[in-house]
Amino acid sequence: ARAGLAPVADGRARVRTLRQMALPGMRVIAAATPLDRDAAAALMRQLAADRNVEFVQVDAGVRTQLVPNDPQFSKQWHYADTAAGIRAPTAWNTTSGAGVVVAVVDSGIMPHTDLNANVLPGYDFVSAVNGRNAAECAIDGMQAGCGKSLDGDGRDANPLDSEGNTHGNHVAGTIAAVTNNAKGVAGIAYGAKILPVRAAGSGGYNAHSDTIDAIFWASGGRVAGVPDNVSPAEVINVSLGSEIACTPAWQAGIDAAVANGAVVVVAAGNGDNNVANNVPAGCNNVVAVGATNKSGARSSFSAWGPTLDLSAPGGDGLFNGVISTVANDGYGQMSGTSMASPHVAGVAALVRSVAPGKTPAQVEVILKSTARPIPASKCSKGCGAGLVDAAAAVAAAKAP
Repeated sequence: ARAGLAPVADGRARVRTLRQMALPGMRVIAAATPLDRDAAAALMRQLAADRNVEFVQVDAGVRTQLVPNDPQFSKQWHYADTAAGIRAPTAWNTTSGAGVVVAVVDSGIMPHTDLNANVLPGYDFVSAVNGRNAAECAIDGMQAGCGKSLDGDGRDANPLDSEGNTHGNHVAGTIAAVTNNAKGVAGIAYGAKILPVRAAGSGGYNAHSDTIDAIFWASGGRVAGVPDNVSPAEVINVSLGSEIACTPAWQAGIDAAVANGAVVVVAAGNGDNNVANNVPAGCNNVVAVGATNKSGARSSFSAWGPTLDLSAPGGDGLFNGVISTVANDGYGQMSGTSMASPHVAGVAALVRSVAPGKTPAQVEVILKSTARPIPASKCSKGCGAGLVDAAAAVAAAKAP
């Protein structure tokens, strides 16, 4: 009455008390009719103008904040709800990525007790039993015989990392390590499944032809002489590349995978160069990801440029890397755009889990439009749309 609130049309009081709270003088009140934001704000100002009212606030909601019990989660600075992290814990209040398949086109997979439960049967696309010839290897500054399959044969149904490289394991763990199991580390889309697709042989070398086939197959495409993929991936992570511009064959392979419905996320490259000069990161229709460090700035090695799409934590240095699953049931730090890319692939899986009808192009728009911009002082050469934000991306994907 003191606030001068006239009754609503049917004579009811404009506000009513719902209950007295535990602390003296605090009450929960409600309006007699639903109010929009402007009307609610006007009502609160009118109430607050009364000298006997100390404060008025919206009775908004709170949400649980999942903190996994994985003992090394505290070391995963790259997931945190901080300026340098991707805000995964907030996103986990909505989704874990359940129902999504993420292909990891990499060095293959190794058994790991913190990963096995989330790994599907994959395939080995390394075709060169004896490796590539001198001319082919020289293109990437390597010796003759690079890229050997090391398993005694060519393509087969066993995606085991035959060299013990652990690169593929590290990438896979970032995406979908088993989480909240009181063991090791957490994965970004820990409810998703990993489809391991081996495309790198000895020395981590990959023939372009093998990798293009691997990406297409992972998306559900048919490859001659290879059984059909029974678990087509909605997201494909490719933490491999070369310092050459995108070629017609690469572009055709990417386009075909995207046409099959896969979001293709790729590492930008570690040459501190323009991403346009790297493949597949310089191709169209990929989500090219640069790396950032613990301070939220571009990692010293990361590719850059106007065509870079996004950035994500990739570490920078021995003690500031990304921690994930490695060999022998172990955990270790690595740095590189190879580590940044799976952060975005994991977030893309979270997005697809809450919005399965979104096209690859729509998912990319969500990832980029919700990224947190990186100041030019921390990235003078271009870091794309900014640092990927899992919480904001999931919220945007769920919005009508």
